[in-house]
Formats: sequence, structure tokens, C-alpha cells
Amino acid sequence: MPAADRFHASVRIDVDLTCAHPDELIDGLSDEQRMGSAGLDGEEALLSLIDVVIAPGARHLARIEAVDASIVASEWRDGEGSVPAGTSDETRVAQAGSRLSGIDWALDELFAEGASPAEGARDLRQRSVLKGLIWNASVVIVDCLFEDIVSLATHGSDRSHWRDTHVISQLPPQFAKYYDRSFAQKFLAATIEVTSRLTASPVYPQTVAHELALKIVLDEAERNADRLAGSVPEGWREHLDAVLFQDLDIDSLYVPSPDDEDAASAVPPMDFASWFIPYSHATESVPYANDEAKEPAGR
Repeated sequence: MPAADRFHASVRIDVDLTCAHPDELIDGLSDEQRMGSAGLDGEEALLSLIDVVIAPGARHLARIEAVDASIVASEWRDGEGSVPAGTSDETRVAQAGSRLSGIDWALDELFAEGASPAEGARDLRQRSVLKGLIWNASVVIVDCLFEDIVSLATHGSDRSHWRDTHVISQLPPQFAKYYDRSFAQKFLAATIEVTSRLTASPVYPQTVAHELALKIVLDEAERNADRLAGSVPEGWREHLDAVLFQDLDIDSLYVPSPDDEDAASAVPPMDFASWFIPYSHATESVPYANDEAKEPAGR
């Protein structure tokens, strides 16, 4: 080593690896490497195989004081595109997030620019995991809405059956008298449109129904984020609520009131008759989830 350590450097090394199946990585570890690593997953096994060293002829010039290695992104590629056993839950979620490019613009402010290499790797990982949570939530909510439609059709005479549904039961209870099969079908169309926009260009929800659908998707993502503590940035939900929604008064629909009067007097109107009418400044929504009359100017 030099006589005086006068210079310190943080070096970022990006390494693209092609490796064995995660189960093979785990099986290939020595007993010594396995010690103290109960529940080791494929990513942890891979990291344990990587070492950073100074070239033999230069060890008198530099000394490695610390190495912080992390998996930034990973993808399992085979004929089916599936993720094998041995891959961590976080990796599965991050892989799904790679498909949700349309929401990147809304996440930029969550991650500081000019971060250190280690922080940059962490931020990229958290971004992928967060997008994956939203992707998976979108799939779950749409799938459950199909089940809700069948359930409501089967129990059409029971006006209280909406309480036993997966998604419709998450809507404001004070409007429950409107929650039948026909409504659920329109709400499904709005939900599919909202979630499809997350994969493409940034477009705000066009109606009250679209905003409610987005809220339910984010609620589902938030519930699933609890089991991945530390894998997503703090305050992500509050940030997306502020960025993605036209009007945060959507929460006011969950406050009990005698009838639609309060919602109808809001700006924009949020009474049930207005749920599928596009905002005046919004793009048109899909025909099935778009009531015939355009909302009045100034809405």
C-alpha cells in the first residue's frame, strides 16, 4: 500500500452475468458457504460467488476496504418465460415490473439524482419492485372483477351480495344500490383501460370510475408491499396519489352521506350519475365505460 492513503474512490462496476438455474446455484455452494444462511435464495447464492479483488501486480497501490454488491435486475429466460423455484419473491416482482414502463415518469421524483453507485443500484431495484407490485395488483383486480360479475349475476336478486365480492365490495358503500352486474361490467372496462395505460403513455384517469379503479389497484399493491418491507421506497403511495389522480377528493366518496347531493355539488361532480362521464379536460374513455353525454363545460 502507499505510504499515505490520500485518495479515496468509489468505483461502480456493472457486471452482466449468465448463470445456472437458481436451484443449481444453491446446490453448488460449499458447506462453509451455506453456514449461517438458512433459507438462502438463488440471488443470495449468486452474490456469494462474486468477489472483487485488486489485480495481483497492483496490490501495493490500492486496497479494497468494502464491497457492497446487490442484484439490480434479473430475469429467468426459458421457453415458457417462467421464474424457477429458488428465485426470491422480490425478484419475481421486479421481473414483472420491467413491463410497466408507462409509469416511470410518475416515479422519478421518488428517487434522488446524483446518488452514489450503491444507492443508484438500490433505487433501480426498488423502482422495479414497485412497478412489479402495481403490475401484479392490476392482474389480480381485473381477474377478481370477472369473478365479481359472475357472482353478481348469480345472486341478482340479493341486493346485499355486493358485500361478498372481491373488488366491488371495495367501492364506496353509500352507492351500493347501484352495484349490479351491469355496473360491474362497466367498471371492469374502466379498470382494464386504467391498467393498460400504466404500460404505455402517461394519461390521467378520465372519469370518477377510472380513479376509483386506480385507487383499488394501488390499495392491492400496498397490501402486497407489506411483505416486501424495505424493498420499496418510503412514501411511495402518498407520492403516487398526488401525481396520478386528478382530484384527491375521491376519498370523500367513502365518507357516509344521506344521498348523492354532496357528491353532485362537488367540482367536478362525483355523484353516481357522473361516474362514467369523462372530465372535460380528459381524453375519451373506452366506449363501454363512457356514458353518452359529455360532462358540462367547467366540470
